[in-house]
Amino acid sequence: MTTSGPIFGTGLVAALRRRFPVLAWPKAPRRMSVQTYIRRHYAAVPGFSSHISAEVAARLLQFQHESGIHGPVGEIGVMLGRSFIGLALAAAPADLCLAIDDFAWPRGARAKFLANCTQFGIDIAKVPIIAAKSTSLTPADIVATLDGGKLRYLHIDGGHTVDVLQHDLSMARDVMIPSGIICLDDMLHAQYPDLGLVVHAYLQANPDLTVFCIVDRGDLIAASKYLICARDFAAGYQQILKNSFPAYAFPDPAEFSTGPALILSKDARLVPGLRKMIARMG
Repeated sequence: MTTSGPIFGTGLVAALRRRFPVLAWPKAPRRMSVQTYIRRHYAAVPGFSSHISAEVAARLLQFQHESGIHGPVGEIGVMLGRSFIGLALAAAPADLCLAIDDFAWPRGARAKFLANCTQFGIDIAKVPIIAAKSTSLTPADIVATLDGGKLRYLHIDGGHTVDVLQHDLSMARDVMIPSGIICLDDMLHAQYPDLGLVVHAYLQANPDLTVFCIVDRGDLIAASKYLICARDFAAGYQQILKNSFPAYAFPDPAEFSTGPALILSKDARLVPGLRKMIARMG
């Protein structure tokens, strides 16, 4: 039997693919840029997070990287991955991206989440998953899953009840690096008024922390997000957001007891419209 010919050696795989195309192994999708994902594909992934919140998160992660702040990112309540994919694409390719969800809804949520991540080129090997309710977890569980690391950005979008948010905030305190950012979803939501009280109590108990930004979403259902960090880092994060999103910046800050918070909104009634009214009033 002869062993010469084009189908042996380096030509074997190419020859088999020409003869049997069905055997050709599909290439893994190329990692998409976060800007392309947000601009062209964000709304295609089922979910409730807004474009502006994704833009803000991506810019903050980029700023952290530019400032030498590195480490894992994470989300509690990933659902099918709309906001998580944005975080993962904004993070460095080597960063771990922690996903926490019980995947109880919708049906087949975990498989759909993984498929969505893969579609946009996220390396699933860098996505540790904890398939459980966040209230069943301890800070030690999180740190162990991150191979001893701590988070630089955590989006909390889990259970919208007082006890769940209290737990998630308490846990977050122990799993964040000093310059880390906690993003809280559905603040100022008409359906969940007590969540704001939980945040107020949390800030009173942790006076070194502050809300440095409110990301508004312009309607009753798509409620605002609070961004929390240590006071020492608040001014830097606020300045980079002001510089990056001047058209969205509200003229005056929100007044929390812990300090002023930048307000970002795409709603023309709130930002350009108010600026014009103030200008007319002199």
